[in-house]
Order: sequence, then structure tokens, then C-alpha cells
Amino acid sequence: MNQTGVLYWVKIVFFFVGMVGIMNNLNAEEKIKKNYIVNFNTNDALCFVKINDMLVMDNVGMTENNFTSGKTISSYLQNGDNTLSITMLNDSLKGDHKVTSNMWCSAIVTEANEKSPVSGVKLIVEDGKISVDPNFNPRKIAYFGDSPRADDEEKGMIEVTQSFYASNLPDWAWTTARPMTEKDIPAIKEFYVSLQNDFKNQNLNIIYQKTEGMWHSLAIEQGSTPQKMWESMPFKRFFNDGYKAIPINWDVYKLNSYMNGRIFRFETEYDRISPLIIENDDEDIFSLTPYLSIINGKVTVIK
Repeated sequence: MNQTGVLYWVKIVFFFVGMVGIMNNLNAEEKIKKNYIVNFNTNDALCFVKINDMLVMDNVGMTENNFTSGKTISSYLQNGDNTLSITMLNDSLKGDHKVTSNMWCSAIVTEANEKSPVSGVKLIVEDGKISVDPNFNPRKIAYFGDSPRADDEEKGMIEVTQSFYASNLPDWAWTTARPMTEKDIPAIKEFYVSLQNDFKNQNLNIIYQKTEGMWHSLAIEQGSTPQKMWESMPFKRFFNDGYKAIPINWDVYKLNSYMNGRIFRFETEYDRISPLIIENDDEDIFSLTPYLSIINGKVTVIK
């Protein structure tokens, strides 16, 4: 399985989604009062950005030299307290297993059209060890140490976390969800299998209906419409190019939950690949990675 296919297409798609939002903001079905953006920068290091522990960006496959990216994150936030985390691999990726002073990663959260940061953290290397840059942002650090997921998908990674306050956000669907429990796992797996079967049948209308919550939250963030967000995804082209759904191997996936169990999804590996995978004859893959919630007793895509 060639993960490069996933990474390339996911990053290209979300760049395009952002551009669609900018170009079509006059047609938005719902305007957001306050929109939050994260800017992500790295140099010669493998790094993740997480909001409320949910992975929102990484530079997997693009670790050499400087990497810069950004995206809206409002649908990951709740009115009130939230967290921004940077996670950095404690390895040079060059075979000598030594971190060096040229390696760093940073993230800054700002409100759209505002210059002052709401939150900001940076990891650097000093005296051969990863540490927090004390001059990057004066706000208090909530946590610094081994990644809380260091025993699993973030082995060998160091994490820094800072809390920040957000306001004037929509009442996202997941904020009213009940927490997921172990009793929900069969229904969650059934949802994934049903959706993967829709990918197998290449039923684009049904896929859109089942994942509409994903496009709805994106549309609000980007100032567009769910239909335009959906149409920005290259599913039809993938199917025309011979991509096909592959059976789900549950042994490699872990069910991770967020926001006190109100948000969850099955994930695997560094970049949180989901069970919803389509693959071509060259073993290039694309993975759709929606977040789910239990709303009105049903497993529902919410972002």
C-alpha cells in the first residue's frame, strides 16, 4: 500500500477546498461569526498539529527543509476552553537518530483577519534535546513531555500543549452528541462497512448523503456550501482511474475518541488513515477520514 497517494491527495484536496471557500464566500448558506485558523511551520522534522487532540495537519512525506501550511479549524473547536498541540518526532529521520539544532516545528492559532495570536507553541532542539521555545509565545504551557499516544501511533514523539479560549462559534452537531461507549462499537463498525460498500458500488449520491455532515462543517468554515465542498473532492476521477474499495482489516485500526467521547473514529498509523480506503492497481490509495458522533442514537458523520 502506497501511503504517498493518501498524503498527496489529502493535502491537495484541502488546499483546493480552501480556495473554493475563498472564491464562493458570497454563496455561503451560513456565515460564521468568528473563524479560527492555524498556521503550521516545520524545518527538517516530522511534526503534527492537533486541536483538542484531533490531528488537523502533518508534514508526513515532506519533512526535509522548510514546510508551511495552514487551514481553518473552527469545526474542531468549542465555545470555551480548547487546546493546541505540536507533536515532534524525537529522531532525525536521516539514520543517525540524533536531533539537531536546525530541527523545529511551530503552530499559531489566530482569528481570521486578526494579527495577534490566540495561541502559539514551538518545539526546538537545544543541547541535543527537544524543548519548548520560551520566546515564541508568553502564554502558559499546559503540558510538555512524551506524547500521550507514545505507546501507539505516536511512538518516539514529544508533545507540547497550550490551552486557549474560543467564542462566537456555531453550535456544531457534535456538541450535542452523547459520549460513545463500548456498546456502540458494533454499530460504528457497521456504519464503516456500509459506507465502504457504497465506495465499492461507486454510489456517489449515497456517499454524499451519508457524509453530508463533513461537507456541512467545511462549508461553514470556508464560507461556501456543502455541495461545493463535496464537488471539490475527486471521487469520480478516482473511480474513473480504476480506484476500488478494499476490504476493511479491523486488526490494524484503533477506535480513538475525542472531546470526552463525543467525537470518534477508527484510525491507524501516524497520519490516522481510516478504514475507508480506495486503491488502484499501483497500490496508491486514498482514504476518507471523517469524524463521527452519536446523535439521536445514530452514528453520524459530523466533520
